[in-house]
Amino acid sequence: MIRSDAARNRAKVLAAAETVLGEQGLTARMDEIARRAGVGVGTVYRHFATKEALYAAIVSARVDLLLDEAARLRVAAEPQTGFFRFFAQVVADAARKKTLTDALHSAGIDVKAEQAGQRAQMREALADLLRDAQRVGAVRPDVDLPEILALLRGASMAAETGDYASPVIDRTLAVLFDGLRPHALHAPPPSA
Repeated sequence: MIRSDAARNRAKVLAAAETVLGEQGLTARMDEIARRAGVGVGTVYRHFATKEALYAAIVSARVDLLLDEAARLRVAAEPQTGFFRFFAQVVADAARKKTLTDALHSAGIDVKAEQAGQRAQMREALADLLRDAQRVGAVRPDVDLPEILALLRGASMAAETGDYASPVIDRTLAVLFDGLRPHALHAPPPSA
């Protein structure tokens, strides 16, 4: 079990590393990350042997935060809003982690392989939120998890790789969400 001071130092290093990486990209130095975290560089290396291990830990920590948020939304939010909030948060997170993903890819680290367990947890969390939303009639019943995952992946990739301003992403999500609502079942087909 990790000591509380070591856990605090690890959290400070992760937060500082994410900030420094966002500002400096792949040229970010471990000593600058240590300085911003308010710890010695040895502390950084004790937790993360390489810069790539640090980057992988940042991505993993971000997914853990999303998983925590999904659990919180299941308890605290109304089912008709929890699903849509979580979907939007995943897309927003994708836009923020582009630099990290690029750094890991260039270092030859397969993010998907590193996060296999988290990906399964994410699918389960999303499925739970979807079921809750469908149970109260907030999401059309003919949509299953594979369609949601495809839509989420597409929206996340657009947010991550596109150069879209936040208002464009927000409007795009509004259109996507409108298509997931039950009233979309009764819309006339588009004319040719």
